[in-house]
Amino acid sequence: MLVPVEISSFAADTQKGTPLVILKETGGARTVAVPLDLYEANAIAMHTLQVESDKPFTIDLVKIAVEQLGGTVYRVVISGVSDEGVFSSYIIIRAGMSLKVIDSRPADAVALAVKCSAPLFVRDDIFAKQGSEKGQTGAEQLRERVRSVDTAEFGRYVLE
Repeated sequence: MLVPVEISSFAADTQKGTPLVILKETGGARTVAVPLDLYEANAIAMHTLQVESDKPFTIDLVKIAVEQLGGTVYRVVISGVSDEGVFSSYIIIRAGMSLKVIDSRPADAVALAVKCSAPLFVRDDIFAKQGSEKGQTGAEQLRERVRSVDTAEFGRYVLE
């Protein structure tokens, strides 16, 4: 089953040195932390803060290409997570009367969903899988991870 989610906040994985986007179940309490690359995290943050860039990001070019070819981003799905914590995802593009499924890195998929105001979904079993470590829910794991972060590492950035 696909669960609709929205971006709840951002965090950092201090062990891997990567930004995370926290996706929260719409109308629920479950969360999942999906790793991003710095580039996509910047693109999402700039879009969220309504900051314009002098030149388009790659994700902007993808959005423009999809639109110029007569398509729209129909939805983005975080479709799986391996035992090693590697996520998989896909983007569904609507073009005319057909849907095209495109395999994608989760960072690109989330950034494109944000840029195109497309709905985000997470497969239900991913919430359970992420919450299975140490018998904690995804939210409890995230709280523990955030508590362990030294906020001085963020410099001028604020963790929301």
